[in-house]
Amino acid sequence: MNLSKLNQLCTTIFSHIKFSFISLFVFFLFISISSCNEFFFSDGHSNDKIETLMRTYVKAWSDGDVNKITDHIYEAPLTIRYQDSVIVLGNKERIRFFLNQTFENLQKSNYGYSVINNWESKTIDKDIVSFKMNYTRFLEDGSIMGDSDREAFYVLKKNINGNYRIKSLIPKTPIE
Repeated sequence: MNLSKLNQLCTTIFSHIKFSFISLFVFFLFISISSCNEFFFSDGHSNDKIETLMRTYVKAWSDGDVNKITDHIYEAPLTIRYQDSVIVLGNKERIRFFLNQTFENLQKSNYGYSVINNWESKTIDKDIVSFKMNYTRFLEDGSIMGDSDREAFYVLKKNINGNYRIKSLIPKTPIE
């Protein structure tokens, strides 16, 4: 076999290998992309579910709806982490007692309602989300109660039914 035929044979074989490699790469890339529902943009949690939960929470808080918060929003054990202490509410009865006291004190202060100013959430793992909320509280007469831009952090956990619940609360301003 002469050198020019060997060179031509090697060039042909290399072209086929190169074409096969590119074809396989494109094929596997297509399979990977088509088999994923949200290949590029998935953030791991549903912002709609989380936003709905938190808007429901603020509405229930504004209404002083202890049962709604206890039964559908908080999940025991619930931790409240203040700057200098931590409260653990280990069951629904303790959560209910805490909320009743809190709403009683807010009512004495003429609390009216709260409004979410903005929020952001971040996936910590597949079932846990951190949620930061800025909000304003208003008095019954419509004037601002205390700080106009309050901030709180929440840890939300997906329960066995696939619904998020608040497991931890970290207020940056007083709850009452």
